Amino acid sequence: MCKLAILDKFTLFASGIESILKITNDCEIVHATSCEELFKQFKDSAPDVIIIDVIHGDNSGMRSIKKIRRTYPQIPVLLILSQNYSDCFEEYIRLGVKGFVFNDASGKDLIEAIKRLKEGGEFFRKKVWDIFKTSIQRRKYGKKKSQFLTDREVSVLKLFSSGLTYKEIGARLNISPRTVETHKRNILAKLKINTTADMVKYAYRNHIISK
Repeated sequence: MCKLAILDKFTLFASGIESILKITNDCEIVHATSCEELFKQFKDSAPDVIIIDVIHGDNSGMRSIKKIRRTYPQIPVLLILSQNYSDCFEEYIRLGVKGFVFNDASGKDLIEAIKRLKEGGEFFRKKVWDIFKTSIQRRKYGKKKSQFLTDREVSVLKLFSSGLTYKEIGARLNISPRTVETHKRNILAKLKINTTADMVKYAYRNHIISK
């Protein structure tokens, strides 16, 4: 019997994942909408794999991943995501995530990913590495200060510099406007600047965007 935990804000999306997994008939599944709720269900026994839907999560799922890896580092984490999160791939892997399954993948891929992680392996299709390499090649970090920005912050900086609103940036990156606001606040603090105009100037001067 394989015990799985699904962290997902939306019950409907989680139900779709559960319906795929129940085909195997040998899975015990628990679902929670927050880390705190999830941890309460670990009192009797910890799961073999934790599945996190980062598409519908806040802050690209980073906060939840960090909390889970810090509290239960021995449990492998599998992410459900889309290609729009390519600029976060490196950070996800650095945090210890063991596998990615894209939201357009087949149920067979999801089941195979869980099996590999349960056996102590990893699940990263060639598609992941191709997207990862392309993302790295497209980076245009400027001088020293921009190296302190995460990939996601660089993406947000570029989109603000293109004149997009919080809502438009959120839609483009599949994150909430509030998360966009958090990223902007972090960018301003790291670069020691005060306004969106300063961000645009910085992006041009450091060749993060072209004139």
